[in-house]
Amino acid sequence: MYLKRIEIAGFKSFADRTVIDFEHRVTAVVGPNGSGKSNITEAIRWVLGEQSAKNLRGGKMPDVIFAGSDTRRALNIAEVTIILDNSDHYLPMDYSEISVTRRLRRTGESDFFLNKQACRLKDIQELFMDSGLGKESFSIISQGKVEAIFSSKPEDRRGIFEEAAGVLKYKQRKKKAEQKLFETEDNLSRLQDIIYELEDQLVPLAAQSEAANRFLALKEKLTTVDVAYAVLEITKAKEAWETAKAQLSTFNQELAQISEKINQGELSLHSLRQQRTAFDETLERLNQQLLEVTEGLKQAEGQKEVLDERSKHTQKSSAEYQETLEEVTERVTLLNEEKTELIGLLSQKNRSVQEVEAAMLACQQEQEKYQRSAKEIIEELRSQYVEAMQEQATIGNELKYLERQYQQEAAKNQTALSKQTQMNTSLKEKTTEAQIVEEQLTQAKAILEEQRKQYIHLQEKAQTNKKRFDEEQKKMYQLMSQVQQVRAKQRSLQDIQENYSGFYQGVRLILKNKQQISGIVGAVAELIDVPQDYTVAIETALGAAAQHVVVENERDARAAITYLKENRGGRATFLPLTTIKARHLPDYARNQAKQVSGFIGVASELVQSPEHVQTITDNLLGSILIAEDLQSANALARALNYSYRVVSLEGDVMNAGGSMTGGATKKNAGSLFSQSNELQQLTAQAAQLDERLLKTEKQVQHFEAATKEAQAALEELRTQGEQARMTEHELQSRLQNLENDLSRLKQEQQVFDFEHREVQAFFEEYDEKKTSLEEQQKNIAAQLAKIDQDIHQMNAEEDLIEEKRQTLAQESARLQAAFAVQKEQVAHLQQKIAATNQALEENEARQLSLERQLAALTSNVSDHEFSEESILQRIEAFTKTKQQVTAELTVIREQRQVVQQEIGALDEALSAENLTQKEKLSEKTEVEIEKNRAELVMDNRLLYLQEEYNLTFEKAAQDFPEIEDAEQAKVDIQELKQAIEQIGPVNLNAIEQYEQVNQRHLFLTSQRDDLLSAKAQLFDTMSEMDEEVKTRFGEVFDAIRLQFKQVFPNMFGGGHAELVLTDPKDLLNTGIEIEAQPPGKKLQNLSLLSGGERALTAIALLFSIIQVRPVPFCVLDEVEAALDEANVSRFGHYLSAFQNDTQFIVVTHRKGTMEAADVLYGVTMQESGVSKTVSVRLEEVREGGSFAADQA
Repeated sequence: MYLKRIEIAGFKSFADRTVIDFEHRVTAVVGPNGSGKSNITEAIRWVLGEQSAKNLRGGKMPDVIFAGSDTRRALNIAEVTIILDNSDHYLPMDYSEISVTRRLRRTGESDFFLNKQACRLKDIQELFMDSGLGKESFSIISQGKVEAIFSSKPEDRRGIFEEAAGVLKYKQRKKKAEQKLFETEDNLSRLQDIIYELEDQLVPLAAQSEAANRFLALKEKLTTVDVAYAVLEITKAKEAWETAKAQLSTFNQELAQISEKINQGELSLHSLRQQRTAFDETLERLNQQLLEVTEGLKQAEGQKEVLDERSKHTQKSSAEYQETLEEVTERVTLLNEEKTELIGLLSQKNRSVQEVEAAMLACQQEQEKYQRSAKEIIEELRSQYVEAMQEQATIGNELKYLERQYQQEAAKNQTALSKQTQMNTSLKEKTTEAQIVEEQLTQAKAILEEQRKQYIHLQEKAQTNKKRFDEEQKKMYQLMSQVQQVRAKQRSLQDIQENYSGFYQGVRLILKNKQQISGIVGAVAELIDVPQDYTVAIETALGAAAQHVVVENERDARAAITYLKENRGGRATFLPLTTIKARHLPDYARNQAKQVSGFIGVASELVQSPEHVQTITDNLLGSILIAEDLQSANALARALNYSYRVVSLEGDVMNAGGSMTGGATKKNAGSLFSQSNELQQLTAQAAQLDERLLKTEKQVQHFEAATKEAQAALEELRTQGEQARMTEHELQSRLQNLENDLSRLKQEQQVFDFEHREVQAFFEEYDEKKTSLEEQQKNIAAQLAKIDQDIHQMNAEEDLIEEKRQTLAQESARLQAAFAVQKEQVAHLQQKIAATNQALEENEARQLSLERQLAALTSNVSDHEFSEESILQRIEAFTKTKQQVTAELTVIREQRQVVQQEIGALDEALSAENLTQKEKLSEKTEVEIEKNRAELVMDNRLLYLQEEYNLTFEKAAQDFPEIEDAEQAKVDIQELKQAIEQIGPVNLNAIEQYEQVNQRHLFLTSQRDDLLSAKAQLFDTMSEMDEEVKTRFGEVFDAIRLQFKQVFPNMFGGGHAELVLTDPKDLLNTGIEIEAQPPGKKLQNLSLLSGGERALTAIALLFSIIQVRPVPFCVLDEVEAALDEANVSRFGHYLSAFQNDTQFIVVTHRKGTMEAADVLYGVTMQESGVSKTVSVRLEEVREGGSFAADQA
């Protein structure tokens, strides 16, 4: 394999794309100084992976990009490609030609390509590792590397042999292993700290997790039992409700039947009572009729008796008058016959007789007149008297009947009034009771409504408190977690500070043991207090000085150094207070700095330190200025003529002299000042968190107590609500019963009022009727008295009339006598006619009188007969009516008795039905209460399931087992609740936190074990690599030593050289001394030779190494610069001798080397700042000394 071609574009002075082809021979690159020929070497080194800008003669990597010239602008990209001939498959790739490309942009972005495929730098490094190629191999040897051979220490010279031995990969692996070991130890330390921290967390978290698990287990058991018990209660309540519902349905049917019976009975009773009332009215009417008939019968019978007496008297008088009339009639007949005979005789004396007769007739008429008026009046008065007596008897009977009726109605009214009084009392009591119950019901409803409002308010309050409790508890747990994290970080930082982690080994040893070493004040980082805003700037300004140790004096510093040496504890820098002087910024510089925008202040003035170490602070920071940003720092440095160091807040540095340092750096949270500041912040944060946690815990306790109080109040209100609902239902039922009673009583009262009004109407009518009857009775009595008086008066006048009648009769007789006397006086005839006439007249008058009297008597008898017949008819009618009424009364009484019995039976039946109804209603009320209670239980328990467990009854019944022993379940619930209460506040997140922390602890413990195992494996691997390095190093060293012994005489034309190990027993660390004995000189150390001898010896060593470890190509950059011409010729000879095994590319300006080359490449700068190449093949040199040249 050999280097076939290199393509350079934009790399350093090669602004244009330049292609250089190499033969498998010696190629020399020549050119004047400054032409850029060494840039070819650097291009090869760069493309092989060089990462140090310093090794490429630059300050930073973008410096390798063409920076521009007077005529050209700067480029933004540099690219180098090398093409290797790999036809012998020297490199483990299935390609006969391999291209490696590296590209860099000015922005800092870098790309690598292998055969034009993007890859990593690591891929390229691994490709060339131990192949003899690479940036650190012998494929590229510069003059500096030659100088390093003879100017370096034996220990440093060892690296050249390690490269030749090919143990670089082992060294790198060991270095990586050591780095890994360091990282492992660091990780172990950090892991152990974290494990300790986690273990500190695990103990309380385990207790909290156990409590939470116990709580959850108890809660789960409680949930299972509580839900199952609630399901059982709901089931029982539902069964009770359904039973009650069925019973209520039965009760309703029975009550409907009873009500129907009662209604039918009451209708029947009402009908019977109406019948009874009708019978009573009929009886009253019939009794009244019977009384009237009886009274009428009695009156008729009395009238019949009076009439019988009158009839007897009239018949007797009539008989006497009839006899007298017959006698008078017979006499009148005789006298009429005698008169007829005497008419003729008396014709003459007719006038006189007529006159006498007329006078007699007038007298008789007068007499009859008087006699008829008195009798008629008396008879009429007597008739009136009888009628008045009959009427008086009738009125008396009516009064007696009215009195009896009054007494009956009064008794009935008294009974009714007594019942009404009782009913009114009962009604009043029921009304009062109903009002009380209604008021109680209103109060119960108001209480229930108030309780409902309170319940809603408390429920909202409980929910709010519970929400706040959950929020505060979550906040508390978060704060606890934060506190634990902060405390853990705080402890970790305290441990770090106490262990001085982050300090150099020597500094850490001194600070840990400062009690044993006198005069130790402390590290600079410990003594300076830096504000947070200036931490980066002060850290950057101090740099490693932050770990300098301040001591009292030089003696203390020496003692500390001795202590480090004795304990092999590393190194440290000490600042004795007695020798360190303060540095201060001059006033003029300060004034100039103040005029620049962005100037913050002098570093020493921005920090605080104890007064006795202020000198140290001023020494380290007194002449360093702090600016806001890089631009301000640049302006500030420019203003001060780059005489002072300026640091920006971001850590960018303007060094004295003008150089600049900056860029992106990782935030080092573990830096000393950051640790101190972070510890202060953590301490303050922990105090704040503790205060917040304390407040939050109080809030949690407050809201937990408020929640419990609200829940207890809710439970109490729920119980009170159940009692209030039961009370409401009881009062409602009671009020309904009272309203039913009141309705019934009011109906009865209406009946009583109706009867009372009838009685009152009767009483009013009775008073009026009685008054009227008594008045009539008085009037009749007065009438009877008057009639009696009139009768007596008429009787008294009848005597006077009789006397007058007698007087008239005497007058008539006197007239007759006078008529007879006159007759006698006129003639005997006349006397006789007069006597006859007189007698006739007398007899006729008597006859007429008797006839009239007899007619009157006959008329009276007729009247009596008619009256008697009428009375008999009346008596018969009265008797018949009485019999009918009596019979009807008997029938009605019997019917009434039947009705009364039916009423009594129906009353009893209705009373029984009412009692049954009342009992049924009472039972129904109890069942309704039970139903309402069951419904209330169902509602409450369903609400409880919904609110407490977010479960429906069906879901709960399906998912939870049935309870066999309800009482035991109640006991279990109570015990579980008590057990949960005894647990106290529970951090439910602790389970997950404990699991996470425990898993992390187990993981980290496993990681620690893995790290420990890895550490052991690393030690084993390092031991194996050490053995491998020893073996390879020893073998290669012996081979090089032998080859060096042969090459050295050839190079020097004689002499002797030796390679000697400084410590043959320690092949890993031994140095290598080079002893040389040029011809004519004694054997001596390389350092004692002349410069040329040392250079040639070093070149001889390099050739020896190449002979032992050949490389595909080797780039030599002016390695023979220090040789004289003779030695250069020898050098060229060796190049020619090795060209068959190794391709040499030599950058040189020596003639002898050029002569040994087959191809020359000339590098020139025809354009300022831009390199160009020209190639020349020496075998094509023409006659006359000219040669062909190709412009590259």
